[in-house]
Amino acid sequence: MPRTPIDLTSHLNQDVTRGNLADFPVTLRPIYQSVLDRYTAIPKRQAVVREDTGQVLAVVSDRYTLVPHQRILELVEDAIAPLDVGAVPRGIYVDRQGARLRALFKFPSLAQPVVNDDTLCPCLKIQNTYDKSSRIAIHVGAFRFVCTNLAVGGGGVFAGGFMAVHAGEVPIMDVTKQLTSYLEVFERIVALYRRWVDTEATPETIDRVLGALSGRVETTLRAELPPTRRVTVWEAYNRATHFATHQMRSYRTAFDLLELVNRTFQERFPIQN
Repeated sequence: MPRTPIDLTSHLNQDVTRGNLADFPVTLRPIYQSVLDRYTAIPKRQAVVREDTGQVLAVVSDRYTLVPHQRILELVEDAIAPLDVGAVPRGIYVDRQGARLRALFKFPSLAQPVVNDDTLCPCLKIQNTYDKSSRIAIHVGAFRFVCTNLAVGGGGVFAGGFMAVHAGEVPIMDVTKQLTSYLEVFERIVALYRRWVDTEATPETIDRVLGALSGRVETTLRAELPPTRRVTVWEAYNRATHFATHQMRSYRTAFDLLELVNRTFQERFPIQN
């Protein structure tokens, strides 16, 4: 049976703090094997284990440094604390029995309108895993209230953010500096989107943009953007981000597609100095 597409909308408006799905105890334990009726430790390997359920989330090397999900969320909160950004609602996403975390921190008091009621809101996207499917990452981006689409990751105007391997503490000062830097150019980012509202996307442009996306996404968006009428860059971008935000089958593929969509559009229609 096909999996039901996930809808990030149901999470984006939540304000989750203590007691969220990422707040569970986790530890590293040795791994044993049975040899001649005796149990011996497997060298250079250890297990990441949920202490509340006893479930093994991953097998890692003995050089792996465990950074709990909740610790990263607390570090981000510490980075935001000295900034004058008002209330910061957030949404927490956890899958693979807790092995993978995605989180969004939003700054609605800093939001600015692009067109009519379509408002762009700065946000931070955080990811962490215990199964080594990705490294610790914190990226700066934006969240749109009108349709709950996201604009995160990639290059161009959303180049802020950093990635750190599992080697201890996250450089918290870097988070504060990059968020501050992003907010300083946020008006230019909004101005970019306002230009997209008034910029026609020619068939040749649509071909180049959609050709960079995956087959299923390209096919779907071509059907939604018929060549018989005028389409703006903003409309094409909205359709692509809406598909990623509402129609993917896992949080990981949703965020991955969002990053690709944003990078592709930003490279084709970059911010101007």
